[in-house]
Amino acid sequence: MAIRTSYSDFVQGTAVRKEAPAQRPFVRPEEHRAQVRKHARRRVSLPVAASAMLALFSFAICAYMMVSYVRLRSELTEMNRSVTAKRSELSSMISHNDAEYNRIMASVDLSEIEAIARGELGMTYASEGQICFYSGETSDYMRRYGN
Repeated sequence: MAIRTSYSDFVQGTAVRKEAPAQRPFVRPEEHRAQVRKHARRRVSLPVAASAMLALFSFAICAYMMVSYVRLRSELTEMNRSVTAKRSELSSMISHNDAEYNRIMASVDLSEIEAIARGELGMTYASEGQICFYSGETSDYMRRYGN
């Protein structure tokens, strides 16, 4: 524990004499108020800077979200156009297939096919003894051996 004497600028201690720490200079009250205001401005400026940085960061996030939203909307619009084009193409293909099927079915004459099958190929209708009936109640398949 150091003892300070009033008649010296040194601190008395157990080891070596050390020079006393410098005393604060006398500050006039108006200068003190100016310094307090300066420190108060520093204390206010830090939260203002932090809030400005937070506002800038928030603005950047909002801008990124808006740009992403616009990009996604444009992709969605393009996909909707593509789906509409594919539906239109499918509709035209279905109508083309139906027209082709109707044309083919109109060109086929079943009575002519039957006449060719009976006359040229010697085919006949099945008689009563040639027809075999079975019940398909089980899920097994049936093999027929014999005639």
